[in-house]
Amino acid sequence: MKIRVAYTGGEQDKKKLLEEAAKALFPDTKVKETAPKDGFLHTVLTVPKPGNTTK
Repeated sequence: MKIRVAYTGGEQDKKKLLEEAAKALFPDTKVKETAPKDGFLHTVLTVPKPGNTTK
């Protein structure tokens, strides 16, 4: 699952809270920062699929 977050420079504290919450729920979450576009900064949080839990 990918979560794309667009934010301004003043909202970085809120983005950090969202990132920490996602990592608390899903420790394997990967974070990728992308280049600014149209006045917004972007972060993509990627949560990996769970493994097969059945036999």
